[in-house]
Amino acid sequence: MDLKKIDTNFATCSVNGVEFTMYHPADLGLEGFPWHEENEHKFTRLPEKKFSLFNENLQDLSKCTAGGVIRFCTNSKAILLKGSYRPFWIMPHMAMAGQAGFDIVQWEDGKGIFHANLQIDSIPVAEKKWDFEFTATLPEGMNEYRIFMPLYAGVEHLEIGLEAGSTVERAPIHKIEKPILFYGSSITQGGCASRPSNCHAALLSQAVDAEQINLGFSGNAKGEKEMAELIASLDLSCFVMDYDYNAPTPEHLQETHESFFKIIREKHPDLPVVMVSRCFTNPDNLEDTTKRRNIIMQTYSNARAKGDKNVYFVDGMNTFAQEAIEWPTVDRCHPTDLGFYLMTKRILPTLKQALGIF
Repeated sequence: MDLKKIDTNFATCSVNGVEFTMYHPADLGLEGFPWHEENEHKFTRLPEKKFSLFNENLQDLSKCTAGGVIRFCTNSKAILLKGSYRPFWIMPHMAMAGQAGFDIVQWEDGKGIFHANLQIDSIPVAEKKWDFEFTATLPEGMNEYRIFMPLYAGVEHLEIGLEAGSTVERAPIHKIEKPILFYGSSITQGGCASRPSNCHAALLSQAVDAEQINLGFSGNAKGEKEMAELIASLDLSCFVMDYDYNAPTPEHLQETHESFFKIIREKHPDLPVVMVSRCFTNPDNLEDTTKRRNIIMQTYSNARAKGDKNVYFVDGMNTFAQEAIEWPTVDRCHPTDLGFYLMTKRILPTLKQALGIF
């Protein structure tokens, strides 16, 4: 497919003597932004017309591009990413490659092979927009690629450049045709993965080959009924519910958890729902973590007692049980890549069961 012949709006760009044809992500295959068209093609994870339902912090966080993926096939030998970031927070405890980097993953034989991380080479001024232009070589031949967008930076504008004259095609449909939606805290959003494709939402989605929708909101996923209603408006293959970390108290979790689930269940009686309790990472919080686990387990048990066969529970108390609990996190809360790998290993069997993959 040569989009220059179909749409004359596709421009060319020359970098280091290589001529690129520039594509908009949605024209290649954009995932992770269910309200993209409604939002006038902005990279925003929530519908902007619903912003008034949520606080300003959550509105800002929805402009982070966690879960955004561009999928396509090409035989181009080089790639160009050109665009600009929104102003974003700079976090000292998370690698810039994860906050603001783009991962290029080659998809081969049903699994992702990490190819490159493209990132800024200096710390941006937090209150200003920041232009970027990244290039990388690509392997020979016709290959499928998945570009994972930054976890914490907001992307104002993005174009993908592929060598002029190269073949570009849509990627095959996923094995799991409907998206998996992950709702939760900064951990769900990806803090503190070293790269965008290393957070557990990305790893789990790749493991079963499904689109991910990442509704992780750092410090601001508190089980609001308005959020449940938004999630319930989507057609999903599975819903992973993991906002335990952001509930201010066990009492808040008690007040919101089951009611949040019931809003989803009322609209989607057969949707697989995986409930996850937070990982045990700090002995000082054992009592609090145990209370929260028991509240989530009660929501699960109540649903099962009523005959719900499409609800599942993953006990976070045991996620890091085989490791010294200080190793998998940066700060006894946010996972390192090891922590995200262990979370993936813990959740994946239940996710496969929920999706009917054996």
